[in-house]
Amino acid sequence: MEENRAIHYFVDANSSAGYVDLYGQSFGGLGRVAELSDYPDEIAERLLVSVRTRAAEEGLRTEIIHHCLTNRPMGVILPERGAGVINRQTWRPGALSALAALEDETLAEARDALRAAWRLFGEARLVHDEWEKYYIENLSFSAVDALAQETCEKLLGGRRSARGGEGTIVERFFGAATAFGSVDHIPSVTAELRKRYFVKGRPGTGKSTLLKRVAAAAKERGFAVELYRCSLDPNSADMVVVRELGFCVFDSTAPHEYFPDREGDETIDVYRAAVREGTDERYAAELADVQERYRGIIRRATASLAGAQRALEEFQRAKLPAFSAGTLAGQQERLLEALFQN
Repeated sequence: MEENRAIHYFVDANSSAGYVDLYGQSFGGLGRVAELSDYPDEIAERLLVSVRTRAAEEGLRTEIIHHCLTNRPMGVILPERGAGVINRQTWRPGALSALAALEDETLAEARDALRAAWRLFGEARLVHDEWEKYYIENLSFSAVDALAQETCEKLLGGRRSARGGEGTIVERFFGAATAFGSVDHIPSVTAELRKRYFVKGRPGTGKSTLLKRVAAAAKERGFAVELYRCSLDPNSADMVVVRELGFCVFDSTAPHEYFPDREGDETIDVYRAAVREGTDERYAAELADVQERYRGIIRRATASLAGAQRALEEFQRAKLPAFSAGTLAGQQERLLEALFQN
């Protein structure tokens, strides 16, 4: 299937703050939303493929929403139609739904594994705070502020959106901690942008602060801003996109490390601009220890997510009803009518 100008991202995350849902950011402003609920992944994907195929036939842009546990497609947005569909997952701990309340041993196993992953991500965040401490203590905050001002001026200058008024910010995730490890969709999110700015640095060196400054300045000038948050720490920003101006600026460090590889790419090096020279070398042993502890916790959290996914798949196979060909065809017809009617 050939897609027409699709971007891919997540609207939720398994994080150090537990389950974080930004569903309303992307779907709240749509005129028509078709909500599926806890459809088996395979069935949901077949329905979504039909939507993406019709969109490609009509030359419509699409935004593909991915499942934060599996990275499989779980939704499609048609911006030009003001319409979208999403397979909402209501079985998670804390959700208010019939499936979430179901006393099923396999589903309980999946929930317990998710809770374990969230606890581990919380532990990882505390270790990450230790990691940041070495750089914060050797950081020039005035240099970070100057770099942020310089970046805003370089990217925005005196330009304002032709639409007038204040702009908007929609929040998403470009990546997620999945059952298969860290996954990101940076290539698709940035594919059509003329300028990409790769922010390099270390934990605690002000990368997120710089990105939030850019987002706020662009919004103040009337632009529509996409703000992609960190899936481990949702309070941190990882990317800002202003499509009207054709640029993005993003945290290009592990686990989503990229390097300039096309015309228009540039690097913004926060470490070089604002951290005391020799900090990496001075604390080499301490940094190696904290990094190893952090990675060990992340590995355990990923294993818990994998356990949740295995249990969920077992539940879907054993307990959810099978769809006949006729039922699936009827569902597909109604879905396409709901999204593509004039």
